[in-house]
Amino acid sequence: MERQIINVNSLKVCEVMEDIGVTEEIVNLRQYMVYKYEVRLPIKNNSLYNALLPVGSQVEGSTTIGMKSDTDIICVSCYVKVILQGQSEGCQGEALVVKDEMCCSQCCILQLSPIDPENKINFASNDDRFDETGHLFRDKQGRILVLNKPILDVFTSDLKKPTINVEQHGPAIRLSGSIQPGDFTLALHCPSLSEDCQVMFTRPKPGHWPKQQTITDAKRCGMFLIHPGNIGSTYDRCNSIMKIKFTSDYSLLQWRIATNTIERLLMFDLNIVQMRAYILTKMIRKEFLGPLVDNRLSTFHMKTSLFFTIEQFPQNIWRDDNIVQCVLYCLNTLRRFLKRRYCPHYTIASVNLFENKLEVFEMDQLETVISAMIHSKLAFVYWIQMDNFGQRLLDENNSQLSTKEENRSLIIFQFFFYNFCGSEIEKDVKQKRTFFNSHIEITSFALANDIAYRYELKKTLNDTFNQKASFEASRCIKNNIVISEAVYEMFRVSLLTGQISCYLKYASMLVCTQQYEKAESLLNEVYIAPDMVEFSLFLDDFKALGKQVKIAKSISPLNIMMDCSRKIVTPVSFSRKESHCLPKHLVYEMYRRNAGTSKSEYWKDNALINARPFLFYLQYLSSRHTHAKQVYVLNIEKYLTDTLKGRNKFNSHIETTLNILGHIHELENNIWAACASYAKSVFYVPNDNAALWHLFRLLGQQVYSKQDDTP
Repeated sequence: MERQIINVNSLKVCEVMEDIGVTEEIVNLRQYMVYKYEVRLPIKNNSLYNALLPVGSQVEGSTTIGMKSDTDIICVSCYVKVILQGQSEGCQGEALVVKDEMCCSQCCILQLSPIDPENKINFASNDDRFDETGHLFRDKQGRILVLNKPILDVFTSDLKKPTINVEQHGPAIRLSGSIQPGDFTLALHCPSLSEDCQVMFTRPKPGHWPKQQTITDAKRCGMFLIHPGNIGSTYDRCNSIMKIKFTSDYSLLQWRIATNTIERLLMFDLNIVQMRAYILTKMIRKEFLGPLVDNRLSTFHMKTSLFFTIEQFPQNIWRDDNIVQCVLYCLNTLRRFLKRRYCPHYTIASVNLFENKLEVFEMDQLETVISAMIHSKLAFVYWIQMDNFGQRLLDENNSQLSTKEENRSLIIFQFFFYNFCGSEIEKDVKQKRTFFNSHIEITSFALANDIAYRYELKKTLNDTFNQKASFEASRCIKNNIVISEAVYEMFRVSLLTGQISCYLKYASMLVCTQQYEKAESLLNEVYIAPDMVEFSLFLDDFKALGKQVKIAKSISPLNIMMDCSRKIVTPVSFSRKESHCLPKHLVYEMYRRNAGTSKSEYWKDNALINARPFLFYLQYLSSRHTHAKQVYVLNIEKYLTDTLKGRNKFNSHIETTLNILGHIHELENNIWAACASYAKSVFYVPNDNAALWHLFRLLGQQVYSKQDDTP
């Protein structure tokens, strides 16, 4: 009977997991899209780091919408070359990994190898322990040791931005206030694994997991050395009550050994049932165990318990109809660790992951709670609130909850907009020559050294070329300088991926420089399919988009993203630094913000217009034929009629479309029709609307023209 209950509940849990997006398709998509952030950077003398490696739950795919997981990035530093003892290549200034009695658990010290006498290290005096730069320390044995804090301070300073909050969180620097907050960890990389990091390969185990290929790949990963975080004490397994307090000087010398890329490989080695089991244990930790000890019982403890459980139990138990039992096994592994007061690290020997985390009485408390959970056969999962998990288990037909299809669409569209369309919100901050040049260099470098993401990299590179060309052309127009052929070439290159916004921004520049024939010819190449849905990231919601756009199911994440590109068209955006490549009437859109509106809505300082009406508007401005102009006006009017009657599904940025229709009426000297368009624009969007400027402007023109007519 008990076995039958577990089977029934297991199938329910798996069904709910599918509902909230924990499927093989979505896990693959998460892993693929976040792994795209991994880049190798061109090595420069002034570079603080030369590689970015995504780690943690986002790239693992071990998250859900309700978890709201940040993106964790390791920034691999080229600050100093790290090697193991006995592996010196004869280079000056190598840092040797040294493990001795002064090292904390999971830590080592870095001893600088002898340096050329001509480049000797300067100390203020023979008795001084720190060098003049403050980056090195000389101990009583005369060894020159590399300090961990100075480089972290430089890294923190490098990440600081006016709109972003920066704080140290353990070994990582946490950013908040940006579009995609996350934890950034500066790390030194050692290409070889120390003896302590060989335990996963040498420990006796059944052998079915990890897979042999995963083990082979893991041996080539090397290890990272990072800031140790807050070192408060050490915890000796043999003498569990013994604690040793460390001085600040002592903690400055410690470098924590980390094996993040090996752990990432292990997560990629999970099947979908194991992934679901892990996500459920994370929910349990967050909702039931976290309130007891805060985050001191971390997700990493749950992950470690999962690894040891998968290693110990046969592969055939990881089935949909047995997932409840699998989670019970994981909890039992964690309970065993708590009972022993010792949680071993899966990939590093002689490490207690409870050290500096949990007190003895807290381990007792957690052990009691977990024992009750195991005894209940996971009955408590019906009270999990995250992602409405418990509610979904209790009521399968609750129409108020988002459906499986809606959650799938939400996840897909979030990845599409933030990864393929870029974030238009911060474009004005980014539009500097240094940013463009650096971004083009990095993307080109990645394109030359990466075969997995060629489609995405080309799309990103061409979009950057288009933005830079628009930025440079605007500067030339402003300063009355001839636009160089190099700028035109960047515009032309940006068209290679067929992005509609690239065509329209190029045509807009041609209109502003009165190259009407070229603009008209270019606009004739633009085709927006009738079934493409216009969607604004800033005003519309993904749930509504999911009802209009159906993305074909596919295990290939690239196919999913390409299907989005074929079916969705996004607004065209211009920052203030591109304003001279924009018809003057639309520049007013950059100054529509009313006093007191939210400063976080950066997009309101840009000019955003939907692609279809912008295409018609540019065609009207570039055409020299009266009949053709009237056709384009009728197209805009039909677009507005369809939109306002709900035929276009979304009415985002409708005020901008009404404003350009008002401008067309002005150009045709129909002032009252123009005023009517602006008034209608204000009716639909009363606040932060440039139509208010236009109405004020037209009113002023009428008043002053009457004064001029007075005898």
